[in-house]
Amino acid sequence: MMNGQRKMQNLLFVLGIAHCTFCISSCSIPSLESRECAEARNTVKEFYSWYLGTDAKTRERQRVTYDRFIAPSFGTTTSDDLDPFFLSLTPPTTFKIGKCETKNESNTEIQVQLYWRLADKTQQEEVFAETIKTGDTWLIDKVESR
Repeated sequence: MMNGQRKMQNLLFVLGIAHCTFCISSCSIPSLESRECAEARNTVKEFYSWYLGTDAKTRERQRVTYDRFIAPSFGTTTSDDLDPFFLSLTPPTTFKIGKCETKNESNTEIQVQLYWRLADKTQQEEVFAETIKTGDTWLIDKVESR
């Protein structure tokens, strides 16, 4: 009798674990972002990480890395004093990628939030990176503020 009860408890335990595993795996959170935004977001995030983490002389020596992220048609309408990707005289302390809007299958616009940590406060600005898809690669084509 005890042996039969033990087998039944083990069976119920295994079925309970299987049920929980099934429920957890079926409750994944779907991505609310378009495929285009997800792909372009990675490009913008990688570029800004690299760009913010290197100085101007290093970036000049790493032109191949720069070309991996920036479209040949990239142009800036800023003055020579402003950085073309931060649109600022001084580089920010950090950044965060914000919302993304898919314009069409090969064009997105991604908000880049820039932060400057000052002695007594944090200042935030934002720029918008327009990306274009060339082949299988997303490239930054324009950066502007609003």
